[in-house]
Amino acid sequence: MKIHTSLSAILSVLVIIAAFFWSGSAFSAATTPGKLAVINMQKVVRNSATGQKAMDRINKKWEKLQAQLKAKQDKIRAFKEDVEKKAPLMSAEAKAEKERELKKMLRDYQEAQDDAQFEMRQAEAKSMEPILKELEEVVMEIGKKNGYSLILEKNMPGIYYFAPEADITQRIINAYDRKK
Repeated sequence: MKIHTSLSAILSVLVIIAAFFWSGSAFSAATTPGKLAVINMQKVVRNSATGQKAMDRINKKWEKLQAQLKAKQDKIRAFKEDVEKKAPLMSAEAKAEKERELKKMLRDYQEAQDDAQFEMRQAEAKSMEPILKELEEVVMEIGKKNGYSLILEKNMPGIYYFAPEADITQRIINAYDRKK
């Protein structure tokens, strides 16, 4: 009976030890990260065919707005030069009036410049929103297909190092271009 009790005790201890090791290995497998990857979303947008088309449209819009702003700037410069030439012949009241006109033109120019910047931010957001949604789908598809546990934006704070082979930016660009 004593041998049976000793065997039972030893067997119980072995079962507990085995369970401990088994649960430890299961725990470590659950917490061990799988494959990780990084991407540079700005580069994806800049180098993908769809992103380049969107950037071309945005740049053309910016050039058009810049031309309008330059025309206003040239008008202000010409007005100022004209006033400076005629100033010796003007009365104090006429000079003050021209100064008010110039200040109004400068305020209008500043407002036009602010409007142009706002318009550009909106145009960029409108152009990029559908592209970023499509890219999110491509990234998720590649992540699932290739068994990645996590794909991070490489330019985000907190990412200090990654192995070059972890950068899948070009793979994302190629997949996105094929999808289009």
